[in-house]
Amino acid sequence: MGIAALLCGCHAGHEHERDDKHENHEEHAGEIIVSEAQAEEMGIAVEEIRPGEMRSCFKASGQLVAASKDEQTIVAKTAGILSFTGGGLTEGAAVRAGQVIATVSAKDLQDGDPTEKARAEYEAAKAEYDEYERAQKLVEERIISQREFEARRLRYETARAAAGVLQNAPTGGTAVTVPVSGFIKSRLAAQGDYVAVGQPIAVVTQSRRVQLRADVPAHFAARLHEITGANFRLAGSGETLRLEDFGGRLLSYGRSVTDGTPYVPVTFELDNRGSLTPGAFAEIWLLAAPRQNVISLPAAALTDEQGQKFVYVQTEHDAYVKRAVTTGETDGTRIEICSGLKPGERVAVKGAIQIKLAAAGSAIPEHGHSH
Repeated sequence: MGIAALLCGCHAGHEHERDDKHENHEEHAGEIIVSEAQAEEMGIAVEEIRPGEMRSCFKASGQLVAASKDEQTIVAKTAGILSFTGGGLTEGAAVRAGQVIATVSAKDLQDGDPTEKARAEYEAAKAEYDEYERAQKLVEERIISQREFEARRLRYETARAAAGVLQNAPTGGTAVTVPVSGFIKSRLAAQGDYVAVGQPIAVVTQSRRVQLRADVPAHFAARLHEITGANFRLAGSGETLRLEDFGGRLLSYGRSVTDGTPYVPVTFELDNRGSLTPGAFAEIWLLAAPRQNVISLPAAALTDEQGQKFVYVQTEHDAYVKRAVTTGETDGTRIEICSGLKPGERVAVKGAIQIKLAAAGSAIPEHGHSH
């Protein structure tokens, strides 16, 4: 009886030992072994999971536009044929205040050249000036009436104003000058075009401040009052930028949809530090009230396989396992993790793609790991 009990106990002990080994094998199955030297070469970095603050957000598309106060339109001061200096004017060209970029001439048109008429008036204004000064003394001495004096003053001022458009003008045309230093944003008339007085020729921008306009789907309209900031990513760029890093602020948000679209506009203003090009399209994450105790990871920590998100959890200093997670909101830089991770675990936040590629290849084998 005692022998039977002993044999039974030994059999149970061996079974328990086999179970432990099986559990240990399962725990380490699928580990990806990456030495510390390899991890450094692959640029792998890990982050310990710590719940923290993350702001509520919702996504929109939009565009960078030049701030209206930094743009000025250059117009023709006289009617005639437009001729750009140097044969043309390219968009993006740097210009300085007072620079002559074109001339407008009407010398070959039926009505004659208004520039030459203005020149004649200018010469008359010089002669009128002496008479004007003499008239000032005469009116003070009551030799001429105030009415006659005002008539002479008006002739002088009119002639002087007409001559003003000729300042810095080359012979044979009226100069078109740049009002402020900056860059040509757009050219609105072509070489050889006939332009009328006041017709726009080009737009110059100083680009010190730009606006970020977000087109928000109408179903988010009720939440627009919650917006306090934004992150954005320009088309063609993989870098997500933070509005606050560019001295940005919320300017306004619409109370109704834009005509002909299902979107409500939201506008921010920010500094242009040389890297922002007005006209560029952008993905925009609008930031609202903060939420506490949220588990989140940098976007680079996640890999995608047929729509399922995975991360690589560091189990030991040289071992990682792939784990499926479910995600929530993203602010463009970090992604909320709803399930699959717990506080205290360490996750590869840089080099996740390298670990995935290594596990799929032969350079770093994926196998059981014994310690």
